[in-house]
Amino acid sequence: MLFRILTLILFSGFFAIANPAAAQRAALPLATDFNVVTAVDVSDSITRHDEWLQYTGLARGVVDPGFLSLIGEGLMQRIGFMAFTWSSDGRMRVIVPWTVIAGPEDAARVAAQFRGAPRIDRSHYEGNHQTPEAAAVSLPAASGGMTDIAQAVGAATRFAANAPFQGRRAVINILSNGVDNAGFDPSLTRDEAIRQGATINGVVFGGRRDLPAYFRQHVIGGPGAFLMSVQKPADLPRALEKKFWRDLIAGSMAPAGHG
Repeated sequence: MLFRILTLILFSGFFAIANPAAAQRAALPLATDFNVVTAVDVSDSITRHDEWLQYTGLARGVVDPGFLSLIGEGLMQRIGFMAFTWSSDGRMRVIVPWTVIAGPEDAARVAAQFRGAPRIDRSHYEGNHQTPEAAAVSLPAASGGMTDIAQAVGAATRFAANAPFQGRRAVINILSNGVDNAGFDPSLTRDEAIRQGATINGVVFGGRRDLPAYFRQHVIGGPGAFLMSVQKPADLPRALEKKFWRDLIAGSMAPAGHG
């Protein structure tokens, strides 16, 4: 047995020396066509029902046949995907850790993570219940009771920059029903994300008439960026069903970046 183990070790070392290109490829990050980061609003203005509607729509969107068909048409035929929640006090929780979606089985697994994501617990606003992944990229927390979109964009940008997959382009989705009222203009973090090669798309919902214009001016940006506006939260699942499909269409039309 010992002889067989030593033989395998020696053979592996010889293969790496004889095939340096293969060894180098094995050390490189897994390549994807896109890396998609989604930030889900669970701040004070979001009801438990609103939260359920967001998760339901995202779960439907990730298994949409058109979305999966587009993934199959890509050069790598796979995308990197992750999602996190952001709240009024700057707390974040990763609900879908970085993973690869290459087909229906992967999509079904991600959909189950959306449906099974922890629901709003208002008591956590008094403490830090961030997941380790979220804590690693979080920015200084804002005071409670505020909607800090700038922080959500900044965190999403860091997640995209630290993705374990080498994607042709990073696409960031920001979901929200309010404007940033924490005193920091989200356009600053948006512009930094664009400089890093990302595109930021938005999904706004609810009755605020100024929300679409605010997002267009301060939040979304980058090649192919678009905004989805849903007036009635009850319509969110149907709108989000085509959200990721549109992400890939818009990203495909944009020049190749990094992230």
